[in-house]
Amino acid sequence: MDLKRKFLILLSCAFLFISIGLKSIPAFAKADYTVNYEYININDMATANKITKTEDNTSILDNLLNLSPNNTIKLTTTEAPQAVELPLLENTPLAMELADQNRQIWYLPTEVGTISQYPSYYHAAYDITSSRGSNELIFPVANGVISSIYTDNAGALIVTVLHEVNGQKYTSLYAHLSRYADGLYVGKPVTVNDYLGYMGTTGYSTGVHLHLVVVDCAMFDPNDPYCSDLNGFFRYTKQRINDGYYGLGTMMEVPSQWWGR
Repeated sequence: MDLKRKFLILLSCAFLFISIGLKSIPAFAKADYTVNYEYININDMATANKITKTEDNTSILDNLLNLSPNNTIKLTTTEAPQAVELPLLENTPLAMELADQNRQIWYLPTEVGTISQYPSYYHAAYDITSSRGSNELIFPVANGVISSIYTDNAGALIVTVLHEVNGQKYTSLYAHLSRYADGLYVGKPVTVNDYLGYMGTTGYSTGVHLHLVVVDCAMFDPNDPYCSDLNGFFRYTKQRINDGYYGLGTMMEVPSQWWGR
């Protein structure tokens, strides 16, 4: 076979392969896909009760939002939001503010004190001792009026103060005093800065201390259904202990020990 004939055969084969290749290209071409993206604001989604994708490919935003005539956007919800009452946590600004407001009403009865016994059904009072002993001054736990000054059958010197806070009457009782403050009399108005007497151990007592009772009634008031006399006062105080009412500790925090009111 001469050279010219070989060249024509090779050229024919080349054209054949090129023709076959051009016909097969569409089979390997990429499909024409269209990808559509939707932007969703998750803050808006949180306010909707339910979000669904409709069969007619309506945008999720069409289910979430309505356009008003002036083209402002309104959120679609099926129920009104409800208020949630949060617990008052300790050391939050609001809790500290409320505690400070209450602190301006109720105070500890001594400058220096240590709790030696807590209120119970059989002893409905705080017993408070002090490193100052009988030199420790006793102050009212809140502003009020002296409602009684008396000595019990065992010889304990006792003072009671009537308080009225937010329309509620309270009585505070201070027992075992060594002596009364000068100028003390029933009906005398007193503030938390006017001392009532000195810590002592008069009456049935095993040592120098203050026996402090605070209860929500008016002792020796004939119009009070619970505390019109001394026996009624003691019965009501025990009843309130059973109710979970622990005197001064109900109105303010009473630490186990303190140096300052």
